[in-house]
Amino acid sequence: MNLDQDQVLCECAQDRLISFVSQIELKLSIEIVLSPKLVMTMVQAEDSIDFQPFYVGEVLMTECQLLVDGVIGYGYCMGDAPQRAYAIAVLDAIFHAPTSLFKEELAAFIEAEKSILTQQKLEEYNQVLRTKVDFKIMEQA
Repeated sequence: MNLDQDQVLCECAQDRLISFVSQIELKLSIEIVLSPKLVMTMVQAEDSIDFQPFYVGEVLMTECQLLVDGVIGYGYCMGDAPQRAYAIAVLDAIFHAPTSLFKEELAAFIEAEKSILTQQKLEEYNQVLRTKVDFKIMEQA
């Protein structure tokens, strides 16, 4: 399973994410451009036959924009999660900064959270497999 950075930040435990960001934000100059706020956005999908894009519906999201040491950072996540959106915006700015003292720490955090999420998804997958019906066994009975 290959999780990308955005997926990891949106799905990792919020308490660990907030804790990580609170450790480094004291050493940064952060200016709020757009405070975390709720927005609705359209979800686009692709028709599996004609491969034409269409809109499935709307989803509630939280967005935030920050200026971190002069670099803009954007934070978007599904649901009502202002703290997560803020944390993602801080980390987005660090990731896109030309030089940052925290890039190595960010990469280590992402890898650690990725392994936790991968393990959780594997356990969930195995739980689902236990409920799967084997029709060949049922035919033998």
